[in-house]
Amino acid sequence: MLGPVPDEDRTRTPARRLLEPSRLGGSARRAVLRARWALEDRRLTAEQRREELGPAHLRWRGNSSRENRQRWDGWDWSSRGEEWNASPEWKQALIDDVLDRWMPAGGAILEIGPGGGRWSEPLLARAARLVLVDVSERPLALCKERFAAGENVEFVLSGGADIPGVAYASIDAVWSFDVFVHVAPVDQAGYMREIARVLVPGGVAVIHHSDGRNRGLAPSRQGWRSPMSRGLFASLARASGLRVERQLDSWGPDGRYDLSAYADVISVCRAERPRVGGTQASLP
Repeated sequence: MLGPVPDEDRTRTPARRLLEPSRLGGSARRAVLRARWALEDRRLTAEQRREELGPAHLRWRGNSSRENRQRWDGWDWSSRGEEWNASPEWKQALIDDVLDRWMPAGGAILEIGPGGGRWSEPLLARAARLVLVDVSERPLALCKERFAAGENVEFVLSGGADIPGVAYASIDAVWSFDVFVHVAPVDQAGYMREIARVLVPGGVAVIHHSDGRNRGLAPSRQGWRSPMSRGLFASLARASGLRVERQLDSWGPDGRYDLSAYADVISVCRAERPRVGGTQASLP
């Protein structure tokens, strides 16, 4: 259970306030920020090793629902999000090896964070029902225009950690890519509870998220990455009633395509089936 977030301002001494970056200038400000970020990342890493959604994660100030709403409402969507593909081959291999493998043909599929419809298009080709959920109105409007001919597409505006209006146990599969990496840890926990609520027993969720701090080719803050790890994410999944079936960070022939830019990971989570006669019902 999440506890109250400490009020940092009340714990700051006069000496600490003098070192506030806003009170400094130039190189001194940058040095203080780098030192603060390094300390913060060490605390986050320690909690991730313990698989604990602790104070460092609860105090994380970036990647809030408000910031996400402002960022993606103002984003230039002229490329529909395709600018984030490492290459056309990278994307197609991800569709072939991951999306098509776990997203059931003819099922009810829900996507969190469709953006410009980058993954919604292949999902729509598989789904009997496609539900697109986003915290920002602009991406939903773009998807409504792009998929106007689709009679089986629904659009849901989220508060940033919920899936309002989607019924309990009504979804076969959930997909989310390049989204949770920008969602605050406490909101990721909220989404996981909601995913567990809407999935049918045995349903699957395929979620792309961060895996540690500054482990990739680029620093985490450069990519506006929220703190998370595969172990902590698995802990959040279990607490929500989901079982982590697999975690992968590469795909394609010999794993030639990957998530090495920021060292992210994809978690495949399964909604537990009800137990029958004291044993868990098997998956088909």
